[in-house]
Amino acid sequence: MEYRLLLVFINNPESIVTRDRLLDELWDVAGEFVNNNTLTVYIKRLREKIEDNPADPHIILTVWGIGYRLGGSYVSQ
Repeated sequence: MEYRLLLVFINNPESIVTRDRLLDELWDVAGEFVNNNTLTVYIKRLREKIEDNPADPHIILTVWGIGYRLGGSYVSQ
């Protein structure tokens, strides 16, 4: 699931990805339910694996009230 989440960010490098869109993207073909709390946990786990300091993320950034975006030098300018 974390891999699928990372792919969404990589495929949308300059976009803010809304929580609703992430939930739609992560919805399992078999119908596994992914809710807001589950999404938050997956974001946290992904940050723990790819961020130098998950408490101060620079790769997966939160856009308050909207969703998340890929940040830092990982986005081509």
